[in-house]
Amino acid sequence: MIPNHILNDLGPEDRVAILARQGRLQFLVHLASDTPDVILAHADRDGSEVLATHLRDKAAILELVAERERDVGGEG
Repeated sequence: MIPNHILNDLGPEDRVAILARQGRLQFLVHLASDTPDVILAHADRDGSEVLATHLRDKAAILELVAERERDVGGEG
């Protein structure tokens, strides 16, 4: 589940990247101007896989998180 403060506190230039590490979702708030390479470098340092970047739409973020949680949980 994505923390509410991430969705509710996004500034106009903020975007969300969704990462996965050891089966757990992680969320990175980054600048809209960040290139995918910047996000990938962050994920590599952390040992994470990049699932999506540059997300802003709350409904789309929640849908992607719900889909991923169903996949990890073996449902769907």
